[in-house]
Amino acid sequence: MFRFAQHDKTRSVEPPRVLNVEDLRRAAKRRLPRVVFDYIDGGAEDERTLRANCHAFEEVTFRPRCAVATPACDLRVSVLGKSLSTPLILAPVGSSRLMYPRGEEAAASAAGAAGIAYALSTLSGCRLEDVADASKGPLWYQLYLVGGRDCALSAIERAKAAGFSALVVTIDTAVAGMRERDLRNGVKELLSGNLGSKLPFVSQLLIKPHWLAAFLADGGLMKFQNVVIPGKGPMLYADVTAALEHAAVTWDDLNWIRQAWSAPIIIKGIHTEDDARRAVDVGASALVVSNHGGRQLDSVAPTLRILPEVVASVGGHI
Repeated sequence: MFRFAQHDKTRSVEPPRVLNVEDLRRAAKRRLPRVVFDYIDGGAEDERTLRANCHAFEEVTFRPRCAVATPACDLRVSVLGKSLSTPLILAPVGSSRLMYPRGEEAAASAAGAAGIAYALSTLSGCRLEDVADASKGPLWYQLYLVGGRDCALSAIERAKAAGFSALVVTIDTAVAGMRERDLRNGVKELLSGNLGSKLPFVSQLLIKPHWLAAFLADGGLMKFQNVVIPGKGPMLYADVTAALEHAAVTWDDLNWIRQAWSAPIIIKGIHTEDDARRAVDVGASALVVSNHGGRQLDSVAPTLRILPEVVASVGGHI
């Protein structure tokens, strides 16, 4: 005799609200003030490269084989000696704490739980040691030379001590990107230490009370805890643009970094075959073909289109 479970009318089952990346984007737009959402969502200048990156992926199609038994899918890969559950890595994203309280710690924890690697940006609002404590997965530290070599060396030593297994050196940020949304919105003024500079944002902040309460409870002022300036403390967001103008990474810097860090080095921001080969020559263990998500220089080729030629140029040496 069959028995049917009685329907519990007191329980309501809501369909999932977030199923894909675009759902996440819409959710972020609902939750965040416009100035913060545009900081994440925007790119450099006319955002041609930002759009081209997306279009390049849209043009990729699959040709699946059928009538093949697949009792289980195993997506595990080994990257730089670390096993990942799937070939995904969370790239470094600066100022994540602006979007969510202790955002870098939350992202690293989620990556570790999913069995994938997480790369922490130099321009993080959380201390790298706290991020390391939050994650059980592979961790990489992304390096800028903001603050000079002494400041970078301090971060390198801290990353070693905290257990980061690789260093990601970004080479495509000779200057800060001309992100027109940020300039129009005044994101620098929002994150400066001057209370008066925040007054123009009151109207858009008050209509996002959940974000505002979390942001203020998390400290409010954006400081970069891994860029510690001797005698001054952590660098402020307002100082980053000027600092980047004196922090362009050269091949000589990469040789110096290779001496300071004995574990794997990943060079991020490769666009050309020549740079790929030269990166291998200075001791890179891996390359990231990247245009910074279209946030640095507009009209750069979408990375997916140049990936095959970069791979061919290093010919199995990496």
